[in-house]
Amino acid sequence: MKNISNEVLTEIVHIHKILASPTRVKILLLLSEGQQNVSQISEAIGLEQSAVSHQLKILKAHQLVTQARNGKAINYQVGDSHILQLLKLSIAHAQELESDHIHDPQTSSYDT
Repeated sequence: MKNISNEVLTEIVHIHKILASPTRVKILLLLSEGQQNVSQISEAIGLEQSAVSHQLKILKAHQLVTQARNGKAINYQVGDSHILQLLKLSIAHAQELESDHIHDPQTSSYDT
């Protein structure tokens, strides 16, 4: 593998920290199906609109989602297709681990 700068490594870790929230992953997966407004997202994932708005603010700040005004409504969409690819790979890996009973996510230690 070619040399990767410290800045790129830091950004990789930062992206994974953002994706470490199940709520943010749910939002991104929902938006992968198409544009949604805060009310639709809130209803689909079962959270208060204020909580959804907070998560969207974080995702938007890191360019993982974008927004577009449609009349009075603001619709959100995935802002970077690379994130969807990363999520698809993560889902496939997690399903493989689950089916093979490789580890229990409740007892695994991620710090070494």
